[in-house]
Amino acid sequence: MSWEIERIGDVAVVRMNSNPMNVMGEGFFRDIEGAFTTLESDHTESPVVLTSSQRAFSAGLDLKYHLSLFTAGDEEEIWQWYERFRGALLRVFTYERPVVAAVNGHAIAGGLILALCCDYRVCVDSGARFGLNEITIGFPVPSAIAQIVLYVLGTAIAQQVMTTGFLYEPRDAVRLGFFDESHEADTLLSHCVEFAGQYGPSLIPGYAFSKRALRREVVANMEGACAEIDRELPKILRSPGVLESLGALVETLEKKKKQ
Repeated sequence: MSWEIERIGDVAVVRMNSNPMNVMGEGFFRDIEGAFTTLESDHTESPVVLTSSQRAFSAGLDLKYHLSLFTAGDEEEIWQWYERFRGALLRVFTYERPVVAAVNGHAIAGGLILALCCDYRVCVDSGARFGLNEITIGFPVPSAIAQIVLYVLGTAIAQQVMTTGFLYEPRDAVRLGFFDESHEADTLLSHCVEFAGQYGPSLIPGYAFSKRALRREVVANMEGACAEIDRELPKILRSPGVLESLGALVETLEKKKKQ
């Protein structure tokens, strides 16, 4: 497991460290599963702060890896990938302890959705961008994943941010509801640890019950009707338009790395 878990008082601080930008691929999904399995076994009564040890919180999917997968993989292979992606996000969304996101850098596309899986979200107040920009490359947001966005942001804001693909500065990201507040970088983590620390062991059972009650319908939809809708995903992800747009973006990013 690449992610470090540190106890600060009664709080378990999880630092994501899968790769330099915490892009999401198979290793990242395994790291989520590993971290939350450890939390469940070794930090049962602890609230959690999820942050990154890198300069980005998470830049979303590993585009180069996924271009290869969508180009070469058959539809069943792509479906199995999606099940792992959805399962990793659900692991965070359904974790029955307080989960506070200390978003210390960029959170884009799947990276922002990961932050939205957390109960309370604080972003750095400068030097980062946030948004759901999948639409700009023709990449579909799966129905099950959209349920998380709708739950947190509401229909009007979810439609706005998912269909425009804009990236936002911290002030606007707070206004739109991506985050509950922003905080200066130097004390972001300590601020989030202090916030999470208010949930002592005696409060955990009631918190867990309330969280299950609040998210029950969302989870049921994600595992029920949405799964049927999302069966169309592999075909869309292998379509010429998506592959062309994704390939062009990967090429652009590779050129920037060499500059």
